[in-house]
Amino acid sequence: MSIDVLLTTYQVDRAHARQVADLALALFDATAEPYSLNADGRYLLEVGALLHNVGLTTNPAEHHLVGRDLVLGQLTDGFTPRERAIVAAQVAFHRKKVRPQVEPAYLALGNKARTEALNYAALLRVADGLDNSQSQTTVLHAVSRTAGGFCLHLAGPYAQEDGARAIAKADLWSRVFGESLDMVIEHAGDEMPHGFQLAEEAAQPEQAQDALIAQPDDPEASEAGLLEPWYAQATTPLAELGRVLLRRQLRRMLLAERDVRADTDIEAVHALRVATRRLRAILRLLAPVYSGSDLRKYNRGIGRIAREASAVRDRDVLLDDLSRRAASLPTELQPSLGTLIERLGSERKAAYAALIKHLNRDDHAAFVQRCAQMMNDHTQWDDQPRVCDLGGSTIWRHYEALRAYDRGGLPAEIAQLHMMRIEGKRMRYVLELFSDTLGECAETAVNALVGFQDHLGELNDLDVARALLAPHRRDATTGAVVAAYMTLREEHGHQLIAELPERWAQLNSPAYRQILVDLMLNL
Repeated sequence: MSIDVLLTTYQVDRAHARQVADLALALFDATAEPYSLNADGRYLLEVGALLHNVGLTTNPAEHHLVGRDLVLGQLTDGFTPRERAIVAAQVAFHRKKVRPQVEPAYLALGNKARTEALNYAALLRVADGLDNSQSQTTVLHAVSRTAGGFCLHLAGPYAQEDGARAIAKADLWSRVFGESLDMVIEHAGDEMPHGFQLAEEAAQPEQAQDALIAQPDDPEASEAGLLEPWYAQATTPLAELGRVLLRRQLRRMLLAERDVRADTDIEAVHALRVATRRLRAILRLLAPVYSGSDLRKYNRGIGRIAREASAVRDRDVLLDDLSRRAASLPTELQPSLGTLIERLGSERKAAYAALIKHLNRDDHAAFVQRCAQMMNDHTQWDDQPRVCDLGGSTIWRHYEALRAYDRGGLPAEIAQLHMMRIEGKRMRYVLELFSDTLGECAETAVNALVGFQDHLGELNDLDVARALLAPHRRDATTGAVVAAYMTLREEHGHQLIAELPERWAQLNSPAYRQILVDLMLNL
């Protein structure tokens, strides 16, 4: 799509878009020389400004991320992948706190392009703030140099409010340019700073003029209600849906990495592991539409992160359960319990150190960049198969793989039940991947899977506890308390086994199969 088609299709407020673009260009012109801005990229700043709210009519709360995906997926006319990513990064960074190291559009770029993206985003954030009133009445009379940076000279009925918002959004400006940004409100008769043109009179390069868009807005656009996400349509290419979901999960994984480094909440490791599992599930789903030969490398790399995280998470779960059951253990074993908890804590500390070491490796950063590039580059993807072409068969194939474990009854071996749990997770992830297309109808199918999966998860936790505590059970100091604790866990395990057939019956019923058939018909 072209810029104009995107603006029309997604009912963008053109007056606000044009105002923000003009303000951004004025800021660029005033700062280009002192900040060594790339003149050839001026047009990309304008495009980013015009499209910064392109996701607003689809998902207001996350419109910066939805807009990023729209740019990466649909801004095709005349833009290279590098240029698209720079524009997408601006859209992603135009609101909320800017976290470059978790943004796939930014991470896919080389160092020079990353600098450009941050520079333009810093200007865009301020320009957007200058029309926070959405009134297009705040005039940027001039941009003057100060000892510590720049000063914006503003006028208009909302200049004070818009200017305050612009200064608040200048956090990225201060980070990337290392200078401050201030403002003054001009009144009639004030003398203008020497050497700066009025914003209305600033020259527009020929290339930038090409991007000017027609006025006025569609007056009904703001009342039309939210648009359905383009990736939720059954006719969307499966590859495009996959790229959107991959970026979403990579961002979640990187946010979880940040929280893991802080190590203030044990759930951060859990979030990291869940994100890796979802990434791998999406990659498996996309195998038929990805032509690159490196899909296994991505799977292995993400799997390595998951294994390192699991070594920490398994001990977190065990330590939490030990603490909850401590009161049920004999009083005379409490000192031994303290020793056991201390030793497991040391193991957890070592596993955490190994995880952080892996996350800090240079090749991990390079791997993340390759992942981001794969998600943003269309060249290795087949965009012909649609969600409706492959979605139904994919759901049913995963359901049949789950049912294959029932051969006249559920398996008795814990290892087989664990594999069944993994297959159930894969099916759950597939349903969740298509949830935007399936809508609320998928919730019933997913909830039944979650109940069964959680039941098997408790059995798996018991098996993990056996393995982690085996060396401590043989130790003279902790052997007795481990035996007492495992007796409690085994009793609970027998109860879980007894309840399992009833849980499975819900999934293995004609009624559940009918739910799945109805879902597939919706595709």
